Amino acid sequence: MIIFDENLPAMLTTSFKLKDPQSKITPAKQVPTLVYLIASFEYTETKPDGSLRYIPLKYSTALKIKPCFWNGKGKGNPEYRARQTNQFEHSTFNIRLDDINNACKTVHRELLNNGKQITPEIFRNALDKKLITQNLKKEPKKETFGEYIDRYNLEAKNGIRTTVYKNPFKLYTLKNFKTFAAQFKLFELDKGRSYDFNDIDLVFYNDFMLFFNKKGYSKNTSGRHIKSLKMIMNAARIEGLHNNSIINEKAFRATSVETDSIYLSEKELKLIYNLDLSKDPLLDVARDVFLVGCWTAQRFSDYSRISKENIMVLNGGVKVIDLIQVKTGQRVKVPIRPELEKILKKYDYTLPKTYEQKLNKRIKTVGERAELNEKVRITTYPGGNKEETDYFKYDLIKTHTARRSGCTNMHLAGIPSISIMKISGHTTESQFLRYIKVEKDETANILALHPYFTQVPIIKTKRKPQGK
Repeated sequence: MIIFDENLPAMLTTSFKLKDPQSKITPAKQVPTLVYLIASFEYTETKPDGSLRYIPLKYSTALKIKPCFWNGKGKGNPEYRARQTNQFEHSTFNIRLDDINNACKTVHRELLNNGKQITPEIFRNALDKKLITQNLKKEPKKETFGEYIDRYNLEAKNGIRTTVYKNPFKLYTLKNFKTFAAQFKLFELDKGRSYDFNDIDLVFYNDFMLFFNKKGYSKNTSGRHIKSLKMIMNAARIEGLHNNSIINEKAFRATSVETDSIYLSEKELKLIYNLDLSKDPLLDVARDVFLVGCWTAQRFSDYSRISKENIMVLNGGVKVIDLIQVKTGQRVKVPIRPELEKILKKYDYTLPKTYEQKLNKRIKTVGERAELNEKVRITTYPGGNKEETDYFKYDLIKTHTARRSGCTNMHLAGIPSISIMKISGHTTESQFLRYIKVEKDETANILALHPYFTQVPIIKTKRKPQGK
């Protein structure tokens, strides 16, 4: 779908692309979608790792068409054209596309002849002026930041917008974007104004954080929204919609604090494992699925879906769980310990379907029956204020406790961090060490068994004088 023009410098290629192809929607239910002009002109920006990233001009033609009328790979016609049909005015539509494409080529020539450095923003503004002059486009309505947030979310949801690695956004990331968009709208209502790209400054940042503090949000929740804001602002900057770089300043940071999360020791897991829950099948399943998470050190999204297809035997005869993590896409292989083998065998190596919300509720009841009633003091920062509250340990157990327990118990057992990371999927040792929960007393007990501390002390003896 690329158009080459031998009269232009080889650096320019253009194509047209539907904003929403609606490939999984039947023609009867499709709705008209925008057509974008994609102009690649070898513009690059340097990424943090020093490599180059090519950034094309993505330009809205303001033309809309149902995907079923779009000629993606039709014979006899250019790929970018609307196909011939009595249901759509394809001839006029294609003429407009040709006019826009020719205007793009002309603008590119003029910018090169003027010796200007071409960026997506400069290219976009020049093409706007050219099309307005030729009466091919109305004076463009400037997209506000709020409107861009909505468009960004929709394109991310539909798979049109992807990550920097060209992968679809994960569900939890899409959920974060959606929540941020809702909070941004509420913030604008609270302030009685709308915000544009250049309105995002340190005054905005402080007001936005104060807005979250008044709602009693934790620093991590507020930080997550700031992180979404920075991602979306950066995407808009790359697209040439603004030059605001305030989000890169240290003062414009995504706040975070280390959370007080518990883990369950091997002794506590054994108490849960030995519970007789035969008369309560729902708790029985919840207990078993949770323990699978404890002995695999995986996230709920991974350990809750283990089935026969994930079981394999290595060349050495070692049986492992082989899976690709949903969040990271990493492939991990987890050795199966005896207790884990017994649980998996109970369900013919395919765990029953469970839901995270229900498991979170039921595993607390399981913990209470196992008498995990130790008092635990938890520190939180609602609204930026420090609060300490005592809980029974069983009330703090949740699906993610399983993963944290698995990583921590492996560490306490003396397994090297780098080996545990191969199982857990952590990418850096510093990240892993912040994740696990090991008290100073436990660390001291581990170190006390190290040969450095257990070796026989060297006793110096006095030498006898020579000749005596």
